Amino acid sequence: MNTIAIMGPHGVFYKDEPIKELHRALELQGFQLIYPTNSTDLLKLIEHNPRICGVVFDWDEYSLDLCSEINLLNENLPLYAFINTHSSLNVSVNEMRMALWFFEYALSAADDIALRIRQYTDEYLDTITPPLTKALFTYVKEGKYTFCTPGHMAGTAYQKSPVGCLFYDFFGGNTLKADVSISVTELGSLLDHTGPHLEAEEYIARTFGAEQSYMVTNGTSTSNKIVGMYAAPSGSTILVDRNCHKSLTHLLMMTNLVPIWLKPTRNALGILGGIPQREFTRENIEKKVSETLNAQWPVHAVITNSTYDGLLYNTDFIKKTLDVPSIHFDSAWVPYTNFHPIYQGKSGMSGERVPGKIIYETQSTHKLLAAFSQASLIHIKGDYDEETFNEAYMMHTTTSPSYPLVASIETAAAMLRGNTGKRLINRSVERALHFSSRSTASA
Repeated sequence: MNTIAIMGPHGVFYKDEPIKELHRALELQGFQLIYPTNSTDLLKLIEHNPRICGVVFDWDEYSLDLCSEINLLNENLPLYAFINTHSSLNVSVNEMRMALWFFEYALSAADDIALRIRQYTDEYLDTITPPLTKALFTYVKEGKYTFCTPGHMAGTAYQKSPVGCLFYDFFGGNTLKADVSISVTELGSLLDHTGPHLEAEEYIARTFGAEQSYMVTNGTSTSNKIVGMYAAPSGSTILVDRNCHKSLTHLLMMTNLVPIWLKPTRNALGILGGIPQREFTRENIEKKVSETLNAQWPVHAVITNSTYDGLLYNTDFIKKTLDVPSIHFDSAWVPYTNFHPIYQGKSGMSGERVPGKIIYETQSTHKLLAAFSQASLIHIKGDYDEETFNEAYMMHTTTSPSYPLVASIETAAAMLRGNTGKRLINRSVERALHFSSRSTASA
């Protein structure tokens, strides 16, 4: 990321000549310079080109209005305002929280200004990079070498064979250098939840509105089993959405649980509806318990949210109505519901704690977010035994996790934060609504 947008020229020598000098100095720092024609052009460029890492502009011509509009697109983007001795600086304390720096138009100052822009750019990249990903980048850049697994040794082994060279050239050196052993201490541990891995879990939990989050490297099939193994002791009874994922039927087989099925609806076209609200009532559960062999009062419930035909539940209603100690929302296909008002009350992690209950939500970050295949998350809200839960977690987690995969989970979460994340989700929702309306009109 090395592109800086410069607003200009301005048609006067005392402004244009210092900017020309700055252009040359920034090129020596490795930046690519672009010149939008006006503020509208600039805003469109920023909206569609996330590699832009700074904007240089004239304060007298654009002032705070432009800064505020840019801030709505990316509140972390560095802004460099050039002023002269007569410029008016009417900036509030709140506005000073923007990534905004001021420089004077002056000849022969370009090298110093370019150096400072390089420093501010590095700070910007550091700010937007989440902790584990940052630590992994640093490890690779430092060119460290360990006498440990994996056997390809940062890609070295591939370059000892013709076909290995093809593999190395296709995937690239950084991907292979980032594929490191869990024994690299400065990266912490996925299984022990230490170091940058712990920081990543805390970062993800804040992003998704959870109290605790766990990164899982073998898909939500594994996340579902981890939650179930902890929440439901062998021989206990659980409520299960009849249209559940096969990983939950595998859980039943592995743990000798007694299932009570919650039956969804289906219309004449075969489209799957949700579970009717009456299924969640205490009276209905009592009836099902009495009719099910070896059943006791359920200790846990699993709801597929959304359904496989894309219908979302009012999760607040389920949390308050369903009389069980813990509820698991299998949200494999909807990891984005916490990030747009259209989904308010539809996310497992939405709202406050429910007294006396633990709420779990599992999500496939690889399905509809930007993580690598097999990437998944477990979110938790409520009091639980972390040590016992981690035993279930370790039971299903490899001791040789792919660090690029884990970093992709964290980066997928980082992409949803702030105004840039809101814009991504807004654009997706708007396109979906547009597609739906056009499809309906043409039907």
